[in-house]
Amino acid sequence: MVTVVLAAVGISVGVPLALVAMAWVAATHPALALTGIAGYAGFTRWQARWTRPGPDDEAGFLQTLSAELTGGASLRSALVAAADRSERLPLHGAARAAAAGLPAPRVAGLLGAALPVNGRMTAAAWLLAAESGGPAAVVMQSLAVRAAREGELIRERRSLTAQARASAWVVAGLPAVLLAGTVVSGRLDAAGDPALGLVVVIGVTLQAIGVAVVVAMVRRAER
Repeated sequence: MVTVVLAAVGISVGVPLALVAMAWVAATHPALALTGIAGYAGFTRWQARWTRPGPDDEAGFLQTLSAELTGGASLRSALVAAADRSERLPLHGAARAAAAGLPAPRVAGLLGAALPVNGRMTAAAWLLAAESGGPAAVVMQSLAVRAAREGELIRERRSLTAQARASAWVVAGLPAVLLAGTVVSGRLDAAGDPALGLVVVIGVTLQAIGVAVVVAMVRRAER
């Protein structure tokens, strides 16, 4: 009874529904809450490992490249040094081509293909500096700032849609957990009652459609 009152008060004062739901699960089913937290932590770690590199990685690489050029390194050696410090970006091909002395257009093409935001502009700037001998440190620093701003915009969009994503997870997860618990406990015998089974199937289908619509809306808003 106390849990119900606290949940109602939280919703009435504007606490996000996702936080109320998580607190409810933690208070009523601690083991389930711990399992969910462990699963989420594992998923987050897996996602961080396999997520594609983004603007922040590119900004760090370009800043390092600019610093190497400012310190007096040649264009090719600066590229090799900056690529060695950028583990998430696929710069190994460009670094090997630069170290092997391959033609500048080939190196620039590999460099541009490895950068997700300013690939073409970086490749053009690197190629122009390689063929003309002009300075490139200032240009690389400007491109780094541009990539960093793009990363800030992405994080801002994700923060604005964070509550919608959390609500979608709660709406999708809690009914599924409750349904599974009801089936396991034997309180729901959908196999013995075809009408009840049909209701369950229709409910699960409608829930899946609703979650899919929310996910599509969130992804469109993040673009």
